[in-house]
Amino acid sequence: MVPLVSNDQVRSSINADTDAIYHKENNVDFEEKPSLLTDFTNRLPSELRTLVFCQLDFRSILVCRCVCHRWKEVADMSAVWRYQFRLRRRWAVKQETPDDIDWRKMFETRYLLDRRWERGECVEAYNLDGHEESVYCVQFDDEKIITGSRDRSVRVWDTTTGKQLRILNAEVLEGDAVGHTGSVLCLQYDDRMMLTGSSDGTVIIWELPAYRPVRQLHDHKEGVLDLSFNDRYIATCSKDGMVIIRNRREEGFPLVHKVVACNGSVNSVHIRRSFIATAGVDGIVKVWNADTGKLLMSLNGHSRGLACVILSPDARTIVSGGNDNTIRVWDTKKKTCLFEFAGHESLVRTLHVFGRKVLSGSYDQTLKVWDLDYRQIVLDLRKYHGNWIFSAKMDSKRIVSTSFGAKPVVLDFTRGLDDEYVRYILM
Repeated sequence: MVPLVSNDQVRSSINADTDAIYHKENNVDFEEKPSLLTDFTNRLPSELRTLVFCQLDFRSILVCRCVCHRWKEVADMSAVWRYQFRLRRRWAVKQETPDDIDWRKMFETRYLLDRRWERGECVEAYNLDGHEESVYCVQFDDEKIITGSRDRSVRVWDTTTGKQLRILNAEVLEGDAVGHTGSVLCLQYDDRMMLTGSSDGTVIIWELPAYRPVRQLHDHKEGVLDLSFNDRYIATCSKDGMVIIRNRREEGFPLVHKVVACNGSVNSVHIRRSFIATAGVDGIVKVWNADTGKLLMSLNGHSRGLACVILSPDARTIVSGGNDNTIRVWDTKKKTCLFEFAGHESLVRTLHVFGRKVLSGSYDQTLKVWDLDYRQIVLDLRKYHGNWIFSAKMDSKRIVSTSFGAKPVVLDFTRGLDDEYVRYILM
């Protein structure tokens, strides 16, 4: 793990957040006025007193902590801060969050984390050092980061430490060697399965968590540029213009449909429910029915070829990017473009939707985060890559991105925050 910022910068950012929000606001200078010292809440039942504090905004609660010991006791109650936490529309915690967790600390941790995102304050940035050539694809979760590279390997890293855990190369399956002989261009995994696609025209299906290859698919005549799967289907696309749809649920992953999606490369594919979105060199976003293999709609608007496309979790929204340097947001019900994000100065190579945010990475060497509700850019990260960006993913805690260089970059917004609470944050 190679740090990109100093420890002094880390401590400075942490202290600035904490002082500005939780120290300064708690040290309120109260003028003693005897006529105002009657505590009206003292006559209320404890449950009603707690409810009164719940109705305050969190800054007022922090002020109330400084009034007297009794108010501080109520203002520190976990029930008050749990109520405040749940008022935040986009805030959530994991199902395994303990019932007796300190909700004031949870609120504070999440608030500080949000402030860092709003300000673009990445508390720690570091490289994953191990690949020998360009890294084309990435996916991660709280435990692991998985990357694929031009060096033909798939590597697994520890998300917290950046330590390399595994290198996946060729293995023997039923007497035959299974492995990619070309660049690993795309990958996706869930709890049970991982797929990797390569410029050698094949897709390898790996069993997780053992990382054991179970089958190598030879569906395409040219390189596999992208792949996507859900609980029902597997979809792959290629330079040969084809989209191959297979059944995930049946043994052997039988072929369901072969679709000619473009007269040229299909650069991106993404599946949600029974909808498959594709993007190719013809500049048209196309949506297909995975059950029938039929084309449902063609969305025109980009002026040049497309590099990436992604569907929202509810399949109501499509986001696309390409060689015209723009990002377009589409409504699948109305079959129209809702709006456009402009700001990149070169090809928009990668997109990732997380909640109501869109992360984009470009050949202009920048990462940008956009808000779908406010229809504007909220974060512009310019200093972390010195070459074309190929892939980028985000969650509520970090961004991981890859580029023409051999070292993926991890931007961690959580360093210095209490991991006891960070680990339960969900978005």
